[in-house]
Amino acid sequence: MTGEAVTSEVLLIRTCGRDDGAFATLYTRCFGRVFESVRRVLRDRAQSEEVAQEVMLELWQNASKFDSGRAQVSTWLEVIARRRAIDRVRASQSSRTRDLRIGIRDWKEHDDDIALAVETRLRLEAALRALRTIPVLQRRAIELFYLREYSRAEVARSLNVPLSTANWRIREGLNQLRALLAAESGTDSDGTAD
Repeated sequence: MTGEAVTSEVLLIRTCGRDDGAFATLYTRCFGRVFESVRRVLRDRAQSEEVAQEVMLELWQNASKFDSGRAQVSTWLEVIARRRAIDRVRASQSSRTRDLRIGIRDWKEHDDDIALAVETRLRLEAALRALRTIPVLQRRAIELFYLREYSRAEVARSLNVPLSTANWRIREGLNQLRALLAAESGTDSDGTAD
């Protein structure tokens, strides 16, 4: 069977009849697009591959539910992929929330813990104040990398700059933040007292 000569819809119809070859061709044709749809939501490559595999399994199991009058196969798969990815995000968030609630319930307050929490909070507030004072190019790169947890490549794409420029902006921004925080705390940028 020549993969490109046969439409995805025909391959899907053959898949309904449990034609392994048709499914294999459809899988090869559609997996990359499904994977990219999932990855746009999840960002994590391993989880994206896992969810994309689940989408393709759902295709195999539910091929007969496809309605060619409503969408193309690729569009149908992208809808399934996006739904699955969002479900994964929700499940992950739910798990983190549950873990947080259990952790809070089990947490016993100690004076040291309270002092550490206050100190951490004060340092965070100082870092955020300092972040507002550095140049916007470095600030935006740091916000994307550290606060939004973008990869360095995603920072570069988001800022529409080469990867080396994104790396420089992150590094330079951190150097400026260190200097500002050191000046505020009365220590040298290497952490020693004046």
